[in-house]
Amino acid sequence: MTTQNNLSTAATNFSVVVPAARESVAPADPSPSGSRSDRGGRNSPTYWANHQTNESSSGLGFEQRWQLLQQHGNFSMAYSTAVQPHLEYFGDERGYIAFRRRKGWTFVLGDPVCPANRRRELMQSFIKKYRRPSFVQVSRDTALDLQSLGYWINEMGIDTELQLSDYSFAGKEKEWLRYADNWINKRGYRIAEGSLVEQEAEIAEISEQWRETRQIKRKEVRFLNRPIVMADEPGVRRFFLYDAANRMEAFVFFDPMFVQGHISGYVTCIKRRRPETSQYAEPAIMKRAIETFQKEKIGSVWLGLSPLADIENREFRANRWLHWTSRYYHSAGWINKYYYNFLGHTQYKKRFRGIERQTYYASPVRFNELRLLTLASLCGAF
Repeated sequence: MTTQNNLSTAATNFSVVVPAARESVAPADPSPSGSRSDRGGRNSPTYWANHQTNESSSGLGFEQRWQLLQQHGNFSMAYSTAVQPHLEYFGDERGYIAFRRRKGWTFVLGDPVCPANRRRELMQSFIKKYRRPSFVQVSRDTALDLQSLGYWINEMGIDTELQLSDYSFAGKEKEWLRYADNWINKRGYRIAEGSLVEQEAEIAEISEQWRETRQIKRKEVRFLNRPIVMADEPGVRRFFLYDAANRMEAFVFFDPMFVQGHISGYVTCIKRRRPETSQYAEPAIMKRAIETFQKEKIGSVWLGLSPLADIENREFRANRWLHWTSRYYHSAGWINKYYYNFLGHTQYKKRFRGIERQTYYASPVRFNELRLLTLASLCGAF
């Protein structure tokens, strides 16, 4: 069963957890159509996620994962754990763990999706079944449980939360966001929410152009990043920037987060623009999206992981070699210039002045060189 089939099945249940205005947004028909084929490019990396399948080693189907996500999906990676292609699952109707295996290593993605009082038990059962798994981008509470199970815990970067009830664009620190919004408005641009499938050709075109500016050009980055799905997925919000001639220039997509059956927040998951589009496009879209969510009384917006940012490792038993390596990679000029712009990601998200929450990598072993190389490969880095 394809990812889109799964999402289509879930759409019938989705109206109970979204505002009425959102109920009309339905997933696309996953079957290939003549019109799509005529557009070309369906074998490009942009469509990678559309051609993949979700696997379940526990028999845990999407309907069960969807129900659990709506109850316990209150962290940035939650939506991705339920829908990302190639993931395997461990658990039952009480909770699940999403993971992948590569070259003999097992990597868990994010926190278990389950009640807090079941988390440690579920991880214990998983660790007994799978050989010494690593847990990637987990929260502090999960890290505490894993340390009690004998794991080494290293910080892996901050996730930034904007609490919308009192978030303001006033003041000098937010002047850059106001300026971006004004710059866009004065030049005849407009920002609007919309459907992906109704604008698929332009979105695919921007994705291909954007990827050509990246260090990793030949594939969609995955696992720690959710690859773009060319379909209207339930709950995902999409904001587009158009120029005065109504040409799409940029877009930002947001995944939903849930608490007890209701959307509690959104996390930025996909941000892309044409190479020639102004750098003010993304902050202008972000400002407009945040204002929209504030009007809807949404609790928070999360900006996603700033990899290797603010590594201190003072709370948990940490691998010191990994500690110093992480700090070096984050600040090394040659790595930021030629491989991955760690500093740029960190500085951009810090400018929003949100609440920074550390995330963690948990390993059952002290030495992780081969594991981390395998993890990088799993994410599509090489």
